[in-house]
Amino acid sequence: MSEARQNAAAGARPALSIIVPCLNEEQNLPILLNKLVALVEHHGLAAEILIVDDCSDDYTFREAFVFSAKDPRVKALHKGLPRGIGHAIRHGIAHAAGKVGVVVMGDLVDPLGAIPDFYSRIVEDGYHLTLLSRYLDKADSANIPFSYRFYQFWYRVLCRLLVGVTVRDITYAFRGFDLDYVRGLNLQSGGFEISPEITLKTWLSGGRICEIKGRQGRRLAGESKFFFSREGAGYTRVLLQAAMQRFCGRR
Repeated sequence: MSEARQNAAAGARPALSIIVPCLNEEQNLPILLNKLVALVEHHGLAAEILIVDDCSDDYTFREAFVFSAKDPRVKALHKGLPRGIGHAIRHGIAHAAGKVGVVVMGDLVDPLGAIPDFYSRIVEDGYHLTLLSRYLDKADSANIPFSYRFYQFWYRVLCRLLVGVTVRDITYAFRGFDLDYVRGLNLQSGGFEISPEITLKTWLSGGRICEIKGRQGRRLAGESKFFFSREGAGYTRVLLQAAMQRFCGRR
């Protein structure tokens, strides 16, 4: 048994909390967990892995629970209704014990190799939020569907005009952050708009933000839970609230 695993079994506080919101990801979750465990072992990270089941219809929670029985670093959390990735991420943040939080999707598209960089940028360099940017290098956006790139481009333009944000990838959920700092942002989103909410509120509160270049992969199993027609209202809301805070001082 590794030292990090022994420390987790002994109840030692982790330095890193990996938060994985999941809805119907029974096919992907065991693969993801094996990859995450191998990553933290390789880099010697004192980590916990929080699987937040968002009331799945399949055996996602069972897969998480079975894995947690084998590895004390993995914790299976069942979140009640209402569903929503924002609710799940906030649930994970509330239960995280580490200094640094990293959000990882359960669909195996995130480049997990960036996690140690997220951690070091926050712990060693003093950043409050570290984003994986798919737009620092044009080639890294190749795997993003055109419709998503179109909406993200105009959303970035509006965020720059209305809020003054200069970062390139405001909306990608895969990110790392100082947990205590983010807990102080009074997050309210229940859907995918939680990602720009974290970015915009960190920017407006004077937090230090950095971006790391990277490329997301493609989902191989299961179905995407993101539909712009359903999430657009939430994205608009957090942008308008941020603009009001910038110009009127309202939260």
